[in-house]
Amino acid sequence: MNRKKSLQQVVYVVFLLAAIVVLFQWYTSRNRERIEERNKNYAADAAQLKADQIDGELRNALNRITTYAFFVGESMEGSVVTAQTLADMEEKMIFDALMYTDAEGVDYASDGRTADATALFFYQKGMKGENGTGILFDPHFFDEKMVCFYAPVYRQGEIVGVLRAAYLAEEYLRSMLAATYFGEPANVYLCTPEERVIAGSDSRRSYEGSLTEILTEEGIIDEATAGKVSEVFAGGGKGSFLCAADSKTDNICVTYLDDNKFVLVQTFPKNVTQEMIRAENLVGIQLEICLIVLFAVYIILLLIRSGREKKRLERENREMGYIIDGVNILFNRFAIIDFETGTYQYLAGTHPEESSIESRGSYQELVGHMCSILAEEEAREEFAESVAADNLVKALEERDEVRFECHVQYDGHTEWEHVSAVCLQRKDGRAAKVLFTRQNITEIKRKELQMQAEMSLADRKERQYRIAITTNSLCTFEFNLTKDVIAQDIVRVRGGRSVSLLERAGLKAPCRASECFRRWQGFVMEESLEGYSSTVNIGHLKECFENGEAEVDVDYWETYEGGEQICVRQSYVMTRDNNTDDIMVMVVTREITEQVRKQREQTQALQDALMQAQHANRAKSTFLSNMSHDIRTPMNAIIGFATIAVSHIDNKDQVRDCLQKVLSSSNHLLSLINDILDMSRIESGKVQIKEQECNVSEVMHNLVNIIQPQVKAKQLELFIDTFEVTNEDVIADSLKLNQVFINLLSNAVKYTPAGGMISFRIMQKTTFRHGYGDYVFIVKDNGIGMSHDFVEHIFEPFEREATATQSGIQGTGLGMAITKNIVEMMGGTISVESEIGKGSVFTVELSLKLQDVEKNAEQIKELEGLRALVVDDDFNICNSVSKMLKQIGMRSEWTTSGREAAYRARQAYEEGDSYHTYIVDWQMPETSGVETAKKIRSVVGAEVPIIILTAYDWTDIEEEAKAAGITAFCAKPLFLSDLKSALLAANNLTGKDEGAASWTQADFSGKRVLLVEDIELNREIAQVILEESGFTVECAPDGTDAVEMVRKAAEFYYDAVLMDVQMPIMDGYEATRTIRALPRKDVKSLPIIAMTANALEEDKEAALMNGMNAHVSKPLDIEIFMEVLRHYIK
Repeated sequence: MNRKKSLQQVVYVVFLLAAIVVLFQWYTSRNRERIEERNKNYAADAAQLKADQIDGELRNALNRITTYAFFVGESMEGSVVTAQTLADMEEKMIFDALMYTDAEGVDYASDGRTADATALFFYQKGMKGENGTGILFDPHFFDEKMVCFYAPVYRQGEIVGVLRAAYLAEEYLRSMLAATYFGEPANVYLCTPEERVIAGSDSRRSYEGSLTEILTEEGIIDEATAGKVSEVFAGGGKGSFLCAADSKTDNICVTYLDDNKFVLVQTFPKNVTQEMIRAENLVGIQLEICLIVLFAVYIILLLIRSGREKKRLERENREMGYIIDGVNILFNRFAIIDFETGTYQYLAGTHPEESSIESRGSYQELVGHMCSILAEEEAREEFAESVAADNLVKALEERDEVRFECHVQYDGHTEWEHVSAVCLQRKDGRAAKVLFTRQNITEIKRKELQMQAEMSLADRKERQYRIAITTNSLCTFEFNLTKDVIAQDIVRVRGGRSVSLLERAGLKAPCRASECFRRWQGFVMEESLEGYSSTVNIGHLKECFENGEAEVDVDYWETYEGGEQICVRQSYVMTRDNNTDDIMVMVVTREITEQVRKQREQTQALQDALMQAQHANRAKSTFLSNMSHDIRTPMNAIIGFATIAVSHIDNKDQVRDCLQKVLSSSNHLLSLINDILDMSRIESGKVQIKEQECNVSEVMHNLVNIIQPQVKAKQLELFIDTFEVTNEDVIADSLKLNQVFINLLSNAVKYTPAGGMISFRIMQKTTFRHGYGDYVFIVKDNGIGMSHDFVEHIFEPFEREATATQSGIQGTGLGMAITKNIVEMMGGTISVESEIGKGSVFTVELSLKLQDVEKNAEQIKELEGLRALVVDDDFNICNSVSKMLKQIGMRSEWTTSGREAAYRARQAYEEGDSYHTYIVDWQMPETSGVETAKKIRSVVGAEVPIIILTAYDWTDIEEEAKAAGITAFCAKPLFLSDLKSALLAANNLTGKDEGAASWTQADFSGKRVLLVEDIELNREIAQVILEESGFTVECAPDGTDAVEMVRKAAEFYYDAVLMDVQMPIMDGYEATRTIRALPRKDVKSLPIIAMTANALEEDKEAALMNGMNAHVSKPLDIEIFMEVLRHYIK
């Protein structure tokens, strides 16, 4: 059978070998086609590269002659270029010749020769303002073909001639056309669209007739391919073609050069493709030979293996006979199961125990018989399932024997048997033949059951005790304290993993307990070692037991596997053995890591709370000390300068100077008080973000107007710019935004020495959150900076850097805490980076809701499609302004050079597509904005708008700028709305806005107010302000007087009541309620405005709840005060 199987395998191998030969022939054919197609693609790529190279070379030469023509036009004095000038230029150029043709068509050479060029293409096209490339097959001044490059020469805006440069076609183009293809030379030809050869890379000097005729006659290409090539010459484009097998070339590529109206033809050596085909087919032949050899070796090995397999089977059969003889001696009943045929057979010398079953039969009959002799019904079902063919084969996959313990019944009495299934033969890893044996173990089983009963009774109480005390324990073990012996291994179970503690300590059971405890000290952490050593030792445990302490506990920290630290509690329960009188100790180990850690966390939390309280107490003490100093400083200035003003009352200049300093100190004192009030509101949770429509541009410009005087006073440089801010109209609390950035910029000014620099950048990031814009505000200075330790606490209340305190810089230490709280209330983040001596960088990130209608999104119809040029040395500003101009509808370009801007302005003007608007930065390193504007103005005339980008105060350069022709100014930071306003103003597309009137211009003539104020000085100030605005003012010193005056007055006598809140007899709230309750018609609509120093948010709410219409805080902001009066008094 094995011999027949081996012959079948040989036949299969021969058939497979024949199939490989056929497949190789098919592969060779397909491989040729694939290589030819691939080489065709390679050739097309190589031809395209050569075409791009020649196109680029011709384009560069044309650009050079165009540049020379520009400089010739700029430098020439008349309309003629002398031969000497041409000779000088020709000597410095890389061209072979340089000629000039004047407006009358006279062609001048550098050696003085002239010719008539009126009929030639370069003169006719050049005088029309065109530049280009062409071929002169019969030039005037040379005996061979020339490649010409020509460009018109302008003088004062008019064409006065044509400048032409030329190369000798053969010399110039031959090296350029030279090409190789996989190391072999390829022929390249440059032709006219009429198939006339201009030059070639081969050695021929002249070509007669069309190129396709030449290549066909010489057998390089076939006629069909020549027809396809001619189609490309006639129709343009490009093509790559495979030639016939008898042609001298495999591939020919034709490319029409659109820019120069030439055709590039390239043929490739045929031997490259043929060599590739031979090389790849050779690899296939070698592979085929190797496969044939391998198949031959495989057949030989197959025959050898077949013979060896036959001998092995014969040897195994003999050994199996020996095994059966041995089993026959040990067992009187056994059978062999063949799972392949599903049968059993009792071997010779053995027989079934009953005559009801045959010596051989199906395996199912044997299983049924064995189940029938089992004593219990449940055991029959379980045994039948276990010895089912599939289950038994599966059980024997991982082991060689499966044993079953069966309770059987014969002739009315029961016995115990071991039924064993031993695997004798496997096929494909599965048991194929199995030996079934049965052995009587009745006596052994009876003794085992008796011992189990005795042990169960003896261990019941001990097992219950152990279960009770080892619940949730890591491990338990027992040792003899009297003999100092641990008899069994100690196993700890943690996380589902068992670890031998004796092995970890380098010991084996049995061992000395004292030695185990000593070695275990190596795993106990230092903090617990002393307590562990004093408790866990033999002498101490014996002493405790003798003193009546039957249980000893010890808690300690130990290092577990992997370096993990755990805390455990060991309980030593000691009892005396009744038989030996030895002291036996049960050790129970429980993990208490979590309980100890929680206890430590609670202790640490209490310590942290204590430290925070102490820190807050110290901070408030420091705050009170600082505030005492910071408040007394401006107060000292107020009192001192007021005293000086009184003593020099007749000196107006000195009095004015003193009053200015008193006002400055008063504003500073007010800012200190406002910081304290803001922090109080924030801590009480009463600060609210009032979101309303606002414009980022207006907020930033107002901010800079506020901070600019401080910057100038300290002689600092302030740089503000924007980057890709596309949405200006947002919904936010503009006052809170102002407060945040005034705090940051004021700090930058405060802590930056004179001559320093501060920058403020506003950016808008891309976001996918619909209806929102992500804004980043960065304030950077190069001031004194902050230490790393202080940066960690900068946003905590009352915190100030030690250097600031020592340097005398005033402040409450609340500004940054207020700023951080406002930013977080607005849903943003604030971060800081700082280094001592190098400065600080504050970054605020806010996500602001966008308004539904973008007010500055519409384009300016009058400027749509017009060109604009942006000139700024900062690339980011150029890019940002260009994007804004495109949103407006203009065609935007930019440059970072003033000189380039002037050149491009001239070029655009001469081309007839001038720039409509120029936007120029004032300060640039190469040339200033004013100088650049002068150059542009000299080219484009006086009508074109030129807008200067500059800092906020341009008065220093206004006169000079207007003299240079500047149309308008635009302040940085530049937003889209600012740019639109500047463009509208520069193009006279809108009228000028009138400035808002100051409070002194308010006119309330004929209006009467009742001023209720108990402080005479405050009453005097308010009365002066009101009377200068046209009011008739009546005063009341208390709430009771105010109520009485209203009661006695005629109805609608007063237009408004200005009510103080804190007054001695009747406060403002009670007075308001009383007035509102009077039986009069006018009191329901009479405006009552709180005018008080109570400036907290709850004060405003209390005023409204008590019937007041509005709330104005002291000290008065006169503009706000007037605005409130305008709102309520019509």
